[in-house]
Amino acid sequence: MSLIGELLDAERQGWQALTSAEGASYYRDHLADDAVMVFSSGVMPRAEALEAMASAPPWSSFEILDSQVVELTPDSGVLVYRAVAQRADQPAYEAMITSVFVRTAGVWKLAVHHQTPV
Repeated sequence: MSLIGELLDAERQGWQALTSAEGASYYRDHLADDAVMVFSSGVMPRAEALEAMASAPPWSSFEILDSQVVELTPDSGVLVYRAVAQRADQPAYEAMITSVFVRTAGVWKLAVHHQTPV
């Protein structure tokens, strides 16, 4: 599989987990130990991000659009894309997203995730 295919697959699996109550559980296994997530509200280290995922309502739908990948090394890459997602009874959320992945022991882990609302 190509790098863009692998990173898109990893990102889709994360979004899919966030459409259920399993989001935090999924990311416990798929966030790098020193991962950070960057939102308009600030920077969240790994533990804080997992807490936020556990308490957030699940997404009811999501789309990943206009994706591109930049290979940094054979074991790291940056996925950028536009996301459109929605939670029940809420307006659609649209953002430009950057996710930096590192491959550890053959598994892609999310190291940095940044969202810029559109």
